[in-house]
Amino acid sequence: MDLTKPILVTGASGRTGRRVVAALAGRGGPVRAFIRRAEARDELKRGGASEIALGDLTDDASLRRALDGVGQILHICPPMHPREDAIARTLIDFCDEMNVGRFVLYSVLHPLLSDVPHHARKLEAERHLVGSGLPYTILQPSRYMQHLVPIWKSVLSTGVHDMPFSTTAQFSIVDLSDLAETCARVMMEPGHEGATYQLAGPEALSQNDMARILTQVLGKPIRAEAKPLDRFRSEAQAAGMPAERIETMCLMNAHYDAHGLLGNPNVLRWLLGREPNRFESFVRRELL
Repeated sequence: MDLTKPILVTGASGRTGRRVVAALAGRGGPVRAFIRRAEARDELKRGGASEIALGDLTDDASLRRALDGVGQILHICPPMHPREDAIARTLIDFCDEMNVGRFVLYSVLHPLLSDVPHHARKLEAERHLVGSGLPYTILQPSRYMQHLVPIWKSVLSTGVHDMPFSTTAQFSIVDLSDLAETCARVMMEPGHEGATYQLAGPEALSQNDMARILTQVLGKPIRAEAKPLDRFRSEAQAAGMPAERIETMCLMNAHYDAHGLLGNPNVLRWLLGREPNRFESFVRRELL
């Protein structure tokens, strides 16, 4: 693992990518941020990227330019991209051809869920990576605590925490700050080759549990509601979300309604060297 060479981070201008770039830079990592929009360049530079690679994940020429001379890649595909498996296969093959030292794949908790399309596509990416012969690490994060950020103003104004699945379904939600720190550790420290890491938060929480914690933190009543999928679909359409992504999210939320998304926090605890952040501490740090 040659840490003098740039670390390529794809999806660098996204919610996860920005945090990972900053965490890597904080550990002295030389980050080459792969972005699609030129207007994100200055923000990524301020966030710690030492180099910017402009291009598109579906364009082979820009991928090759971005990979030239890198020591490692952390591949974060845009959420629910309909070609995620094909993009990963292409990147993995290029990395093999160009002698990139290690491929770190940002996957998802329980990619084996065949009824959730973007999980299944990530599983295909994992399969191709493991079979490629490249040194690799696979990261499998759970659902983010940061799901609360886009609805926070509504929670405060209405007193309702509503998501499109059962209020009793449980999730091992995880703080994106912990995930970014874990990514930086895995990229900058030796000994993670050949590993697949489940990254689940320390509490199994339902919407009801989160509403109870929010009530305690805010000092006013917050209740949980299950938003009907039809309402979710109509709101997403009104917001201009692509139809394929809407249907993928509806299938995901139907699975969540029936099963939640649970994992074990021990691996994340070990990688961080401390207790992972809890939901209450996330709320107090990022939202109050």
